[in-house]
Formats: sequence, C-alpha cells, structure tokens
Amino acid sequence: MESKKYLLKPVLKTLKQGFTLEDENNQVVYEAKMTKFSLFGASPFEFTNHITNLTEEHKIGKTVTSQESGPAGFFSTSSTFKYDDQKIWDYLHKKGIRIHTTLSGNKLGMTYEVSFEGKDLAIIATSSPKGNSLITSSFYYDVECEEKDLDLVFLVAFSIAKTDQAFYN
Repeated sequence: MESKKYLLKPVLKTLKQGFTLEDENNQVVYEAKMTKFSLFGASPFEFTNHITNLTEEHKIGKTVTSQESGPAGFFSTSSTFKYDDQKIWDYLHKKGIRIHTTLSGNKLGMTYEVSFEGKDLAIIATSSPKGNSLITSSFYYDVECEEKDLDLVFLVAFSIAKTDQAFYN
C-alpha cells in the first residue's frame, strides 16, 4: 500500500469544537464533530470515516494540562483528556501506539513519528492553514499514512491537536 498525504484542520465556526482531515483534493475523508457541548464533563463526539462511511460516538473530556518544574528550572508539561473515561495517552499506549517527537527540519514546528506495535504507522507534523508555510500552528497538522490506517491515525492526530503534549514515547 502507498502512503497518502492529508491535512488535519480545526473546525473554528462554532463552540462545538472538532477537526476534519482532508486529502490532497481538499475532500474531507475523516472528521470528529462534537454533537453536544457540555460545560462540565465529557462531550459526545461523532468520529466519521467518510471512506468507509462508518461513524462511532465517543465521549471526549476537557483537556487538562499541568506543568512541573524540574532540576535547573526546566519545565515538564503533561496534557491529556479522557476518551471514553480513559486518559487518551494511556488508551493509545495500551493499543500499541508509540510516538517519537522531534523538531521539524524544514519548518518551525514539531514532527511526530507514530508507530504501532513496533512498525511505522504515520508521520504527523505541525502545519499551517494552507499546509505550505514555514511557520506552523498547533491547530493544523500534515498527516501521512496509508488509507487503511485512517481510524487509528486520525485519533492520534486528533489527540495531539487537542492537547499541549509535546513529548510522548
């Protein structure tokens, strides 16, 4: 199978946050859409794979970020949310996902090398609204993976975009 390139974009038009994944023809191939805003607690989201026409509902909690100071004044940041009552990084780790994070070589941003059970799965990198700017945003992500892996890769990209987690292995 051949890898394809996509762009993860936030839905900014409403309080009901969400993300879409578009292919190189600007067609939405995957989306996560909040169906009901909850001020307290988790909100229901519909995750829709438009290639397979399958939709699943999941409860997505609020993002919680904490920062701790370490030796020599360095800070450690931890950011997570609950996915069906489990911390998202614990859930993905149990599924066999590992993420190696580096600085992007050709843009001002981060690159996330995603593996599944020891095998390369995807490359996710900070991007920009049009996908071709030197300066990137923490809301837009270039995603490269095989189409058959979209369900798991979209969840990883969604999780990176929804949190402030910079390093996770």
